[in-house]
Amino acid sequence: MATQKQYEAITKVIIEALKRGVVPWQKPWNAPKGNALPHNAATGHRYKGLNVFNLWAVGALGGYSTQAWVTYKQATQLGGYVRKGESATLVQFWKFEKKRTGEIDEDGEEILKPRFLLKFFNVFNVDQCEGLKLPKRELVSAEVDEDYDAVEAAEHIIESYTGREHSGPAFTTNGGDRAFYSPDKDSIHVPKASQYEVTDEYYSTVFHELVHSTGHKSRLKRLDNDAGPSHFGSEKYSKEELVAEFGNAFLSAEVGIDNTVDNSASYIGHWLKAIQGDYTLALFAAGKAQKAADHVLSKAGGE
Repeated sequence: MATQKQYEAITKVIIEALKRGVVPWQKPWNAPKGNALPHNAATGHRYKGLNVFNLWAVGALGGYSTQAWVTYKQATQLGGYVRKGESATLVQFWKFEKKRTGEIDEDGEEILKPRFLLKFFNVFNVDQCEGLKLPKRELVSAEVDEDYDAVEAAEHIIESYTGREHSGPAFTTNGGDRAFYSPDKDSIHVPKASQYEVTDEYYSTVFHELVHSTGHKSRLKRLDNDAGPSHFGSEKYSKEELVAEFGNAFLSAEVGIDNTVDNSASYIGHWLKAIQGDYTLALFAAGKAQKAADHVLSKAGGE
């Protein structure tokens, strides 16, 4: 179990970014589709949950050109090294282990109890390294697939997830001036795409509401019965809103659109105050958002 100090360590970079006016879940990536999410350059493994926002924030503040990361050992294994004086970034992962119990089953075998342990380790952005012999997937990451259409990819996700035939929420572009998810009707309502000045704003809005809908009792059961995410300004409301914003960021990065969110002083101040007041909030929201995004993408044949 992580201590309060460890929770602070893995959220402090987000707090620092917000203090500098950088919203870590507002398109801090500078990479084409496929490499926009932080990943390990040696293995290709994508980081998950809160690690994503930590690494996005560090990348944005450091001005890094890539979302590829390595451990100190991996830098050496790739034929290079971490430059002297470079600061590491702390990431977390859950390690599955089987604990010995001393008890014997009916076959005479010792019973092992499964458990998950929270571990921490340090990584460096590849821009902090020299001489790395990177895998081909990293060397071609700057090349843009001319046949790839982010809007088409976004539409595919929406169409695959929504609709009663897919056991998803109903989806309506009703031309109104509000975007919302109705838990009691299990329906999403957003203005028409033509009402948005920028196309990415439309898809960012839709993704936000898609994430809300995953909390329905028929899906991830995050929302209380049919009551929705509670009233504006409450703790439950703030938590659910952060889940939706984080999930929006995951989905936006997946297809390669700009995750358009408010970055006003009042908006940043709100989340800064909330996260500083509860160092487990970002960890909670990121975990729930990861599950929500994975649920949405699973309907589209994704992860």
